Amino acid sequence: MVIVTDVFQKFKDHDGNFKQWLCEDVKGLLSLYEASHLAFDGENILDEAKVFTTKHLKGIKGNIDTTLMQQIKHALELPFHHRMLRLEARWYIQAYSERKDANHLLLELAKLDFNMVQSKLQRELQQMSRWWEDIGLANKLSFARDRLMECFFWTVGMVFEPQFSSCRKGLTKVTTLITTIDDVYDVYGSLDELELFTAAVERWDTNVVETLPDYMKLCFLALYNTVNEMAYDALKQHGVNIIPYLTRAVCLYPHITYM
Repeated sequence: MVIVTDVFQKFKDHDGNFKQWLCEDVKGLLSLYEASHLAFDGENILDEAKVFTTKHLKGIKGNIDTTLMQQIKHALELPFHHRMLRLEARWYIQAYSERKDANHLLLELAKLDFNMVQSKLQRELQQMSRWWEDIGLANKLSFARDRLMECFFWTVGMVFEPQFSSCRKGLTKVTTLITTIDDVYDVYGSLDELELFTAAVERWDTNVVETLPDYMKLCFLALYNTVNEMAYDALKQHGVNIIPYLTRAVCLYPHITYM
């Protein structure tokens, strides 16, 4: 759905300035501030709204609800649209619990939901840690970054819902391997070795493994097995063969890195 920014013109006066009465509605001002961070290039009215709302939200003083003031400070640090939703839920549970009018039954339900999802994510991280330990790249390639935790955390930021476990684990595996391969290209591999590895990825054939140095054999086979495993799971669960799409994406990466 496309929203035309002209709808925000009603908040301006005849001189093209934002109407001062907007400052009287603090919740509305905060909502306009959050909306201003969804602007695309060229949407000048939202850029102006960001400047206007930031200035007045920072200048709020006097009698104001403590919870609302807390939300304002939180938003000024980083707008909602830029935050990880699951971490935001944790913050809001704490903030909501301090409200005098808090619905305690709803609060307990929110805490239970958060703890259940957190427990599931912790189990997934344990599974990913075992997988990473089993493929042995972190131990064998001392020059490469060991970034499993960051990669998993990144995927949680994208898709935290419990039903997307397979997606999280697949993304974690791929991003962790790509981080390692990126170090092969940027830090360790010689020009001749990188050309051999790029050719191996393009052919996507285990028969070429013997042409690679030992440390690259580990990288290629880990990538090959992981991608094929993901494709098998997708075929088994959804009846779709995604190998052509995955291998195409994998083949593109060395060219991007190699440039």
